[in-house]
Amino acid sequence: MSQQVQRRLRLYVDFMSQPSRAVIIFSRCNNLPVELQLVFIHKGETRSPEYLARNPLGKVPLLEDPGAVCSGEGPEGDGCLRLPESAAIISYLSYKFPELVMEHWYPRSDPVQRARVDAALHWYQGNIRAGAMRLSFHKVVAQRLGLQGDERVAADGLKTLKLALSSLEEYWLAGESRIFMTGTQPCAADLLCACELEQLRMLKVQLHGTSLVEILAPYPLVQAWRQRVKQACEPHYSDVHSVLVKAAAVGPSPKL
Repeated sequence: MSQQVQRRLRLYVDFMSQPSRAVIIFSRCNNLPVELQLVFIHKGETRSPEYLARNPLGKVPLLEDPGAVCSGEGPEGDGCLRLPESAAIISYLSYKFPELVMEHWYPRSDPVQRARVDAALHWYQGNIRAGAMRLSFHKVVAQRLGLQGDERVAADGLKTLKLALSSLEEYWLAGESRIFMTGTQPCAADLLCACELEQLRMLKVQLHGTSLVEILAPYPLVQAWRQRVKQACEPHYSDVHSVLVKAAAVGPSPKL
């Protein structure tokens, strides 16, 4: 490994962020030389001038690679790569550390399998994430951030999520014939989808079947797949989600 590659990368994350957790788990599963920098969304740190100078999008995760050659990158033209978006970060790290990252996470040598993983990643954004994120944010997270949740958006998120779970079972898992979304081993999309569903722990048992257990009850193949993703990523999966588990135990969530 070259001296440039050996320079430690920085990953800005919040353990309460679904995509952040996925990138952290991915990094730990592959033993990547990535240094975590905590940025707390609930404290407004993603909107601070210091963080916005790094990522004007005001989101996490964000990867900083001081060893990358990026002419003019950054507010001071320091050449440091600052990469947002979890799927892009996982893809970049897969190519950055090919000797560490197994091909099944994000294929580098097989363009057909890579296209399948890319398709799953694109689908995840507009389906599993679009549904689960809207539901959990507008029912629980918004309130904890001192914001007003929108009941209509939450209800639409639940509808979107249920359709996505059906597609996950019928198409991506192909009934019972596929272990993970794109093959026999987990890929980046499996991890991102699973971490998104974990956020539903924030929803307590309440009316209209909106707890995590109740939402997943009609989808036994998704339940089994979720356990396989977890087992494939242990002990990091449970460790990284411990913050979420503790947060979910604090205080009631409003009814849908």
